[in-house]
Amino acid sequence: MNKEKIISWLKIIRLQFYPMTFLAYTVGAMSSLKILAKFDLTVYLLGYLAMFFIEFVTVISNEYFDYETDSINRNYSQFTGGSRMLVEGKILLNDVQKATIFGLVMVFILGIILTYMTNIYSFIVLLIGLILGLSYTLPPIKLSYRGLGELDVGVTHSFYIVIAGFLLQSQRIDLTFPWLISIPLFFSVFGAIILAGFPDLSADQKVGKRTLTVILGKKRATILSIISISLSIISSIIIVILGILGSLGMLFIVAIAQGIILLYLLSVLFRSDSIEGQINMQLQFSLAYIMWFTLIPLVYLMDIF
Repeated sequence: MNKEKIISWLKIIRLQFYPMTFLAYTVGAMSSLKILAKFDLTVYLLGYLAMFFIEFVTVISNEYFDYETDSINRNYSQFTGGSRMLVEGKILLNDVQKATIFGLVMVFILGIILTYMTNIYSFIVLLIGLILGLSYTLPPIKLSYRGLGELDVGVTHSFYIVIAGFLLQSQRIDLTFPWLISIPLFFSVFGAIILAGFPDLSADQKVGKRTLTVILGKKRATILSIISISLSIISSIIIVILGILGSLGMLFIVAIAQGIILLYLLSVLFRSDSIEGQINMQLQFSLAYIMWFTLIPLVYLMDIF
C-alpha cells in the first residue's frame, strides 16, 4: 500500500472523532476503579480496541451507504459531508466492503477473548455497540434516514460508551454514577449532531435522507439544539449541586460558561438567513464543548488533583 493510499484510509476512518469516544470509554472504566476498586488493564485495552473497530466499521459503512448524498453535497467540510475518499475515487466501494468485514471479524474475535477473560456480558456489550453503530445507515433500519440518527449518535457517544467501559470491568448495571455522569454528555452530543445536519440539508433532501434538520427545518432544528445544550448546562449544574464529582465538580463552571457562549452563537445562527456560511464556528465550538464532559470526570476519577 503506497503513501497516498494510507493517507486516504486515514481520512476515511475520520480519526478526529475517535478521541472523544476514547475518553468517554475511559470515564466508564475509571468509574469501576473509583467506585468498586475493580480494574483490569488488559480488559481495558482489549475493550477499547473492540470499541475502536466498532467505530471503524460504523464510520466506513456510513461512507458506503451515504455515497449518494455525499456525491452531490457541495457544503462538505472536515465535520460534515463524509471524508470524500469514496466520492473522489481514492478508495473503492469494494475496498470499503472488505474493510467492513475485517472490522466485524476483529470485533467478533475480541468479543470471544473478552468473554473468556470476563463473562458473556462482554460479548453482549460489544453486540449492542455494533447494532447501535451500524443501524445509523445500514439498511433496512437506516435510523439517520428516519429522523432517529441524531438520537442514535447521542446515545452511542454518551450512555453506551461510558456504560460499556464500566461494564467490561464490573458487571454492575445498578450503579447510578456512570449513568448520571453521561447525562450532560448526551445532551451536548445531541445538540452538536443536530448542527452537523445543516450543511448537508440540500443533499439529504434530494436523496430522501430524513435527518432532524430535514424534518424540522433549520429554524426549528436550531431551537432543538438550543434546548439540548441548555439541558446539558442544567444537568451540569445539578451534578455540581449534588456533589457527584466532589469539589472538582466546580470545574463544570468552565463547561457551563462555554455552554452559555455556545447558546449565544446558536441564537446568532437562529437569527441568520444564511445559516450555511456560519455553521463551522458553531460546530467547532460545540465539539470543543463536548470534551469537557469527558475530561472533567476523568480528572475526578483519576485523582489528578
